[in-house]
Amino acid sequence: MKTVPFSDILASVCQLVGLDRTTLNDKAFGAIRDFTWRRMSVIWDREEWPDVQRYMYTWPGMPVESIESGLNILVTQADVPLSTEDSEDLFAQNELGTNTTRINLDTNFKRIYLQDFLHDRYKLGTVGNSYAKFLNPFYGSVDDGPLTSVGENQYNFTYLTATDEVGEYITSIDIQVEFTNTNYFTYAGPNSPLTTKVLFMDNQQLLVQIPQGSLQGLAIYTNDPRQTTKAIPLPFIAEDFADQTPQNFGDDVNYLRTFNTSKQFVQYRLTPPRMFGVKYDPIVAYTAGSQVYFDLGQGNGNYYIGDKTKLSNGNFFFAKTNVSAGVTPANQTSETWQILEIPARFRDYLANSVSADFLKSEGRAEEAVVLEQLAEAAIQQQIDVLIRQQAQNQRLNMAYTY
Repeated sequence: MKTVPFSDILASVCQLVGLDRTTLNDKAFGAIRDFTWRRMSVIWDREEWPDVQRYMYTWPGMPVESIESGLNILVTQADVPLSTEDSEDLFAQNELGTNTTRINLDTNFKRIYLQDFLHDRYKLGTVGNSYAKFLNPFYGSVDDGPLTSVGENQYNFTYLTATDEVGEYITSIDIQVEFTNTNYFTYAGPNSPLTTKVLFMDNQQLLVQIPQGSLQGLAIYTNDPRQTTKAIPLPFIAEDFADQTPQNFGDDVNYLRTFNTSKQFVQYRLTPPRMFGVKYDPIVAYTAGSQVYFDLGQGNGNYYIGDKTKLSNGNFFFAKTNVSAGVTPANQTSETWQILEIPARFRDYLANSVSADFLKSEGRAEEAVVLEQLAEAAIQQQIDVLIRQQAQNQRLNMAYTY
């Protein structure tokens, strides 16, 4: 995404409302910052701006965080595995000739509560008599034989649970398979293309978690609409499970409930950036989650250009971790500071609309009217850029041609 520094917007607003940037105080800066944040929220979801939209493909269901196979390995009293002369582990098969595999679930996802199972299974104690199936399945094999998909069958299961303020929920399930080993990858989050999902047939939670830092889901398709005209829109319901998905500070997420077990192509919108930072102070240690204004070009947190031989590139930065005094965003790494990005497409709109808001706050309403009109003209110009100049017209849906 092409971005614009906040310092460019700040300079434009100062010129339009008659402020001297070299003598700009914290109060005036704070007003411009807050008006910019407000106007950013207004423009962010007014149109389908490609700058703030993203696509992903994933499967619905409960994500599998890890898999433990070979739970039937024979061991000595000292917990040392017994093996053959060729160092092959020895297994103790049960009467069905199968081995136990444990499926550990991601409990930071919307949890699967026993009380939500159908047919009074929780009250009757028959949750384990229901079935689970796997979407985007993993593979296993017997010894060095061919790989077989776990998605070919449904499985009865036993389960382990934990309890929170809502109720008792499943943390892992054990299933019986013929596999002696599995082909599984490191867990990379609920939306990774490699993540296997579990679907409990009597407690179907066909949910897709919108990535952290996203505002809302916009659409779900059967195929990628950017690559084919035969992408069929699928129905969904937006839901919030804030009390059932424990997250760390700032890690709030949303969910889309679907009605289809196939691979989902999800279109969603990012969350508009929140602006609340003040100028960077080199003698202050910042805690995680704090925000500062810092000019990368000037190398300080001042609002004006002090060194005419250097450029001005002022932005807001979030502290991703606790930051010691003197560690500036200029020394940023992925572990310390994260820049707050403003789409360049919104530059003229923000400059004019923020100036209008500032003039209104000063009682200069008549002057503000002109800048409001210029702000609206800036929006229409960017819409013209998208539709006419860049020809950003969505493909015709050719899924139903009869």
